[in-house]
Amino acid sequence: MIVDVAIVGGGPVGASVALALAPTSFSIALIEPRRPPLLPAAGFDQRVYALNRRSRRFLERCGIWQHLLMDRIAPVREMRVFGDQASQLDFSAYRNGVPELAAIVEEANLQQALQRALSSQSNLAVLAGVACLGATWDSEKATLSLSDGQQIAASLVIAADGADSALRSAAGISVRVHEYGQTGVVANFRAGQPHCDTAFQWFVEGSVLALLPLPANHMSMVWSVPNAQAGALLSLTAEQLAEEVQRMSDNVIGLQPTGVAAGFALRRMQAARLIAPRLALVGDTAHNVHPLAGQGLNLGFGDAESLAAVLATSGTHGDPGAYALLRRYERSRREDHLAMEVVTEGLQLLFASTVPGMKRLRNAGLRLVNRTAPLKRLLVKRALG
Repeated sequence: MIVDVAIVGGGPVGASVALALAPTSFSIALIEPRRPPLLPAAGFDQRVYALNRRSRRFLERCGIWQHLLMDRIAPVREMRVFGDQASQLDFSAYRNGVPELAAIVEEANLQQALQRALSSQSNLAVLAGVACLGATWDSEKATLSLSDGQQIAASLVIAADGADSALRSAAGISVRVHEYGQTGVVANFRAGQPHCDTAFQWFVEGSVLALLPLPANHMSMVWSVPNAQAGALLSLTAEQLAEEVQRMSDNVIGLQPTGVAAGFALRRMQAARLIAPRLALVGDTAHNVHPLAGQGLNLGFGDAESLAAVLATSGTHGDPGAYALLRRYERSRREDHLAMEVVTEGLQLLFASTVPGMKRLRNAGLRLVNRTAPLKRLLVKRALG
């Protein structure tokens, strides 16, 4: 098979690149070995995303948002952030003149919407259940070897195959990795009182606990804790975990368990380059950030949007793998990647620090920001994208 663009990885970022390229004249192949997850028959998916305004607009333009099940999406209209000395920082969509600060979307809902949108794209071939086993490059094309024996020749390969990307390694692109020694523990609960579309976050005892609103007065928890503590939390019964979360959250809303917990390792990763000849990296293949800001997928959708916009400028008979185009993409993403890394890493270090006096300083900072309306508006504007 010969195509203009081959995308390896059909997760949210890889699939969104394909859909963003639908208006172009490029022939596209999307390669994804895994089947999309199914929505749970009862309750909600353990994995959820907080999508900002920029991501939503991108998904709307690509025809993805319209395929989501709207009754499974929850808006975030208020956010309350707590420090570890009775300090608090509040954000409001109403006071910032926007309908919502974010939308909470289940991973399975998003993946199913992507599949529905992809099914009608005329310039796309989807190779589902097929893995990419290897790649070679020359000056004119890249050649991918697939697990079903096929080979695909493409002018450009877009690597969206995840944090442990084989394509990134094959291209010789190095990465900077920092293991936090932490695990993100996720679980869902039913709220004991109305959550009123409010997201909560606590920076306390060296951990970060977030409770995000879901429909039907449910809440999704992401608790970033040291690995040893994560093991203890994952060994608890659902009722015991709910009691521990309530203790850490000062029982701000009351929680009833609705399912089991799961955990995933946390790390920071940044690829040294976003491009190589005939190759572009997007999403988790290019970067991982701490989930405390809830911006990882938003950053990936920013990659997808920027790359598709740059490729669309190549014209009807242009070369999507031209190195000058890829350099434009890399430059366009530098500021966002650096800003997100600085913010998430700075917050993680600030609230994990045990340096004498640091607790008092960081909590004083939260109180100061909470009293400074222009600074709060600036933070909200940045988070909205």
